Amino acid sequence: GFGGTLGAALSLTPLPQKDGNGKLGLVEFNVLWNRIRNYLGIFRKFDLDKSGSISAYELRLALEAAGYRLNKRLHELLITRYAEPDLSLDFDSFVCCLVRLETMF
Repeated sequence: GFGGTLGAALSLTPLPQKDGNGKLGLVEFNVLWNRIRNYLGIFRKFDLDKSGSISAYELRLALEAAGYRLNKRLHELLITRYAEPDLSLDFDSFVCCLVRLETMF
């Protein structure tokens, strides 16, 4: 569900905060929510069999759709870090992967 996704995104995403109190205000929440909705749209587009997970190949396509053209080595590193043993990623793992990429680039 979204609980893990939201928690993962909150823990990894540096969000600008108006008052610096460390709490998520309405503006920050709206930014984060829109980002997650965008991720969900991309995830659904590339979850071709509607299984709730995407394959390593589908991940490459989804990341390209999100604006990340990665070399083979970086793609393999992401699969090693975020994929299940069968090389699939659920939505929570996909979000964590994208958030990590955002912090890198």
